[in-house]
Amino acid sequence: MNLQDEMTEYINQLIINQNTTSDRHFQDLVTNKEYEQLLQIVLDLVINNPNASFEQLKQELYQRSDLRNTINDFVYKRSLTPGIILEFGTNYTHQSIIAGLKQEYVILNNNKVFYPRDMESDTIFDLASTSKIFTAIAILKLKEENRLNLFTPIKEIVPDFSSLENVTIYDLLKFNTHIKTKVRVDSAKSKEEAEKILFSAYKHPNQEQYNAYTDIGAMVLKYIVEKISGMPFTSYIYETILKPLKMEDTHLLIPEEKLSRVANENFSMKINKDGLLEATTNNVPGTVQDPKSLAMGISYGIAPGHAGYFSTVKDMYSLAQSLMNQEILNKESIYDMSENVVGKILPNGDSTYYYGSLVFTKQLDSRKLGVYTKMSGKTFMSPGFAGTTLYVDPLNKISLFFASNRLHNRIYDIHPSQLDNIIYGPDGKQTYPLPNDNSEIISLNFTGKKEIIIKQALDLCFQFQLLERLMLNEKNLTRKLTN
Repeated sequence: MNLQDEMTEYINQLIINQNTTSDRHFQDLVTNKEYEQLLQIVLDLVINNPNASFEQLKQELYQRSDLRNTINDFVYKRSLTPGIILEFGTNYTHQSIIAGLKQEYVILNNNKVFYPRDMESDTIFDLASTSKIFTAIAILKLKEENRLNLFTPIKEIVPDFSSLENVTIYDLLKFNTHIKTKVRVDSAKSKEEAEKILFSAYKHPNQEQYNAYTDIGAMVLKYIVEKISGMPFTSYIYETILKPLKMEDTHLLIPEEKLSRVANENFSMKINKDGLLEATTNNVPGTVQDPKSLAMGISYGIAPGHAGYFSTVKDMYSLAQSLMNQEILNKESIYDMSENVVGKILPNGDSTYYYGSLVFTKQLDSRKLGVYTKMSGKTFMSPGFAGTTLYVDPLNKISLFFASNRLHNRIYDIHPSQLDNIIYGPDGKQTYPLPNDNSEIISLNFTGKKEIIIKQALDLCFQFQLLERLMLNEKNLTRKLTN
């Protein structure tokens, strides 16, 4: 088979993988021509550089992708986050990129003092909602072991959820039932009160949801894991996921000797309706940003199920690869992760949000956060509010982990009445003026710009993968490629 035929065969497989989904609306979203436009550069490089090594051509693709400049714009010009680490790749090839700082300022004597610390490869990040992936894995693992039936009502397993009689494990795993608590969990004054509030969860009378995403379902499922396994949630996650994968830097409570490695999240800011700055100044390293996690007693080692874990890029990329290769869960469970229940087309032609098993999938509306359309129909991702995203494509064998401390020294929320006060710099940086003639950096565009980075990285994965095919065929290289 010649090189052109190799590329054609690869593109045909990408089309098949893209269309491997039970939802017809997500089939044929990307054409053969679009994949060809992305991959032609790889074919040309191999043909025009017959003496180049795999590593040389890989680095050439990386340079031509302009990914590094996109990241530099994101971190240094727009200042959407102090810093990031990005790791992405295939089964055989991966790329790591580090940029910026894990800390800009510290609070000393109620004053913000510039104290920069570089982002490092072993930096530990607050996973926030990316932690939901652990809850999903735990539930599916117990199902694989025939220890639970996904269609069992929650109340039958944990009677404390007395108002969830007809709500099943599957309903919560898939965001398929709208449940609420009588008051906010994070309004509790103690962990006991927070748990009592959570136990008050009930099925909302209005089940028509435009966006079904919620933390409450994962918080309830944590109790299911504990009841069925007979172990504390943290112990089950450790024994089932962290220990076998050697994820030694993934913790609910970070050991004291590792605290210096934590990316700073302090001094996160909001602008209220009066235009006044509301800043967090007491977030010490190792303290989660998520208020529900704090209320449920995370400082006592109580895992909330929806957030709370900290980890490194190395650990989370290892997790992504284990999921991609069906090592921690079987094929049926991995493929089920991306199966949508809640997403649908509305009468007016709009669509609701599509979700899988506590994860994000593709969206019909490109304005909504979702999986990149070029990926296979079995791809899922798990984003976290604090600045992380896990990506797994089990058909194309591509994985990615993006990590940042997006909340540190940034205004992440502005009341709509104050949006006209934003100052736009020539480099794309946005700031908000304060009464004392100072200003603070705004990161409202973080998610949208982050997705541009992720898509460029995933495009590179496709190019790396074709390069592997062409070089393996042409040069007879071994399957043990290194970056």
